[in-house]
Amino acid sequence: MIRLPDEREVLATLERVASPPTAPYHEWRALDAIAEELKRLGLVPKRDAYGQLSVHLTRGSAKRALAFVAHTDHPGFEFVEVSGTHGLARFRGGIDPKYFQGASVPLIVHRDDVADGHRATGSGYVHDPVLPDWSAGYCEIHAERPLAVGDWAVLDLPAFERRGNELYLRSADDLAGCAVILSTLHALRDETRPFSVHAVFTRAEESGLFGARLVAEDASIPKDVYVVSVEASNSLYAPAGAGIVVRAGDYHNTFSNEAERYLRVAQGRLADRGIGSQRLLLPGGTCEASAFVRLGWVATGIALPNTGYHNAGADGSLVPEMIRLEDVISGIALSAEAAVAAGADEEESWWPDVRVVPEEIRERLARSASLHNKDVSAS
Repeated sequence: MIRLPDEREVLATLERVASPPTAPYHEWRALDAIAEELKRLGLVPKRDAYGQLSVHLTRGSAKRALAFVAHTDHPGFEFVEVSGTHGLARFRGGIDPKYFQGASVPLIVHRDDVADGHRATGSGYVHDPVLPDWSAGYCEIHAERPLAVGDWAVLDLPAFERRGNELYLRSADDLAGCAVILSTLHALRDETRPFSVHAVFTRAEESGLFGARLVAEDASIPKDVYVVSVEASNSLYAPAGAGIVVRAGDYHNTFSNEAERYLRVAQGRLADRGIGSQRLLLPGGTCEASAFVRLGWVATGIALPNTGYHNAGADGSLVPEMIRLEDVISGIALSAEAAVAAGADEEESWWPDVRVVPEEIRERLARSASLHNKDVSAS
């Protein structure tokens, strides 16, 4: 079995990766943090033409490669009109507009080429959908400092906070997924069995799966890999604390049974070690596996149950997203074991005789059918 990274190392990686502010089209701080983590592992990431990161880790001669994909953005705001310290900012991603109808919402404004941010408040949502970079509408923002078109803002929430096994993050979706992939690479680093793993960190998922679509359209990873989308999903559909979710599909698409096979093999191994996991259809969103499925790739997914998904609090307030440590550990273990299972092209233990009906069963059924058919003819 895979030797898992130390829990403290997992938490440290998660905090470093999840703390930077990020929003669609403004993921540079998160991408830089991920690049630093890859360098810690002795891996040199590649950047594509769109700034997305990828790396390939392999051992021996693997029969099947997996590509773990996670996105580096989280719903936020982008300024499209400004006047001094006042501006209009477009919603980028699915933050519920109802939170902007009443009291002002605390925000932090950032500029891509400036290290520090400054505080602001947002209110007064206006529904005004635009394409192609899907935005449902915009709100008014008043800031401490002068604004510029292209500035962006995130919710003023704690970036990372641990309370026992509960982990509160401003952007668990999907920086926690990125951290799971990084810790999976760490877990595989000393593995001697064959495996082949591509790790891909994409941009602009929240505004239309754009980064994943570019990877699929450009075939910037080998076309014969099986893609595994690593996501966070609303805990309304899967309870937090019961383990990582093997995701059979999302709101729009059913995923590949063939790709999922290796995840199910890994689930069996985790169960033997007392590590929980789940398998569910999660209908509450559309993840990057759909971008690959729709373009003809073989893809599946896993997801961390996320309480306060997209920062929507049950009490009507905006809150950090909460994931549980045991689900993170489960996700790392499942991903690493699935990579090894794919490397050996393993079958699930329950599947009888490797898809072939035993000859004696074939003959028994044919013999009884022949006798039955004679009796029917005689009558």
